[in-house]
Amino acid sequence: MDRFFKKVVSFFLFSIIFIYNLSSTSMSANLSKKIGVGIGYPYFSIKYNFSSKIASEIRYATGEGINVYAGRFYWNFFQLRKLNAFTGIEGGYIDFDTLDTEGTGYEGSIFIGGEYFINPKFSFGLDIGPVYISVDTAELGKEFNVGGIEWVSNLCLNYYFDFRKKPTSRH
Repeated sequence: MDRFFKKVVSFFLFSIIFIYNLSSTSMSANLSKKIGVGIGYPYFSIKYNFSSKIASEIRYATGEGINVYAGRFYWNFFQLRKLNAFTGIEGGYIDFDTLDTEGTGYEGSIFIGGEYFINPKFSFGLDIGPVYISVDTAELGKEFNVGGIEWVSNLCLNYYFDFRKKPTSRH
């Protein structure tokens, strides 16, 4: 019984500290006019926030002979101090040249995720969603088209540049 009580108290204290930390400063509240540079595995991205609710992003992902050039549209539907929840759509072009085959294709996705701001310039992001992937290739004189849905998650670190005009003081 004593161990159970310690776990409950520890969980309760951790929850209070976590909630206080989320509510202590407002970092995600105004993303408007900020440009974010993101590094994920295995991609690089540039994101522009048109407003605190709407953003778009271009991405380049690569690995093992596969390249994906994608565009994303975000809707930030919930913001609480350091936390920004979003959903969106993605579309992209795929080209690949592996040891056995080469070809091209496309991908499309819907996703949901969130961003946690470490400070006003840095955030961690995580999203997940189903992705439809379709690729075409030709081998031994025959054309092949393969498509299917896969679940994909993305984890990244973002750095934001703030291009909003700073208020000037008048004396």
